[in-house]
Amino acid sequence: MKKKPPVPGRVTEPGGKKTKPGPADAAFGPGAVEAACDLDEASVALFDQLTSVELSAEERRLAAHPDRTAPRARRFLAVHWHPEWAPLDLISQRLAAAFPRADDFLAIPTQHNRVLAFGPYAGVEADAFDRDCGLKVQLLIHFKADRLPRAGVFLRMMDRTYHYRAHQLMDILDILASPDLRGLAAPRAAGPDGERARLLARFYALRLRALIARSGLSGTPRYELLKNRLLPDFMTAQSAGQAELGRLLPPALEVARAVKKKVKSALNPAEFYSPREIIEEARALGAGLVIPHPPTFWPMLLADLDVDGWEVWNPSTPNHAPLLSQALARANRGRHRRLLAFMGDDTHMSSKFRPRLSADKGAADREIGFQDPWSDPALRRLLAAGGQSLAGTLAEYRDRLA
Repeated sequence: MKKKPPVPGRVTEPGGKKTKPGPADAAFGPGAVEAACDLDEASVALFDQLTSVELSAEERRLAAHPDRTAPRARRFLAVHWHPEWAPLDLISQRLAAAFPRADDFLAIPTQHNRVLAFGPYAGVEADAFDRDCGLKVQLLIHFKADRLPRAGVFLRMMDRTYHYRAHQLMDILDILASPDLRGLAAPRAAGPDGERARLLARFYALRLRALIARSGLSGTPRYELLKNRLLPDFMTAQSAGQAELGRLLPPALEVARAVKKKVKSALNPAEFYSPREIIEEARALGAGLVIPHPPTFWPMLLADLDVDGWEVWNPSTPNHAPLLSQALARANRGRHRRLLAFMGDDTHMSSKFRPRLSADKGAADREIGFQDPWSDPALRRLLAAGGQSLAGTLAEYRDRLA
């Protein structure tokens, strides 16, 4: 007798005797809450994989080997990138392979609200809240690693912001787990499949919340992976290989993004330090400061903050380099201490060694130390007219950090 094919969207139990609903049918039924919290082995294994800080042999190989190389390059700038949980010795190997002849460079990691030392320098991407314009902003901060022993106040400031931001994922999951999501502004979830997309987003949120509750990650290195991006990565991986869920995934992800936007807009300014407070403490360490992706934080450019420069290019806002280069030149008129032009590759290393699990496919194209606009002839001329160049930024910023 032929075996019956498995029912799409259902999970066969060991021995083939019983089946229980998989996401394709469980998410839309009356028992969705119970089904989401009835954790199957595949979901537990996926969660453990997404929150693992241990790299497999293949992941270590991917982390150590760059996607691009510049065998003739003598210089590179890498002052905006996120190692995440990639061991820094593998990053050293990656950069040595990418730029084998470079002897003029800066390589400083900028983990979100987590200070990391790499070679002679330490760095962080710090969140702040500008009360004058009502905007959460970020600052790239770099300083000599030998000053870490006297950085206690600064490190406590970063810890406070980090722990506040770490709660956002749970807030997102709590809202998504609520019974009624119809009021959310998610245009792609407004069509005929809108209700099913909302139910699917809710199902995944319930399941992820249940997985976190049973994980016991608090106080462990894996706790740092409980970030907002875990939800879309989890949703994407759970939907892989299932046609019905694959079709509903884009609008379901839009529902999740709408909730994230709602949670971020409701942040508590009192939990953040102001840019000037962070700058003051960073300057006490002899740190340099850069405003990243200014199109997102453009009011910062008008505040006349004590910073060393701006990013005139970032892959998240790639089309503003000429405008920002001209604005930087204007801002430098009459300044005693000029602003420097920076570019940030904004590489997230997990997209390199775990690309299958990442929902942000565009991030996989970034590479530490590579900012192609430095080589664009038109932009080079524009920067040169304002006295800016890659070599100039490297030399002057290194002197400022000394």
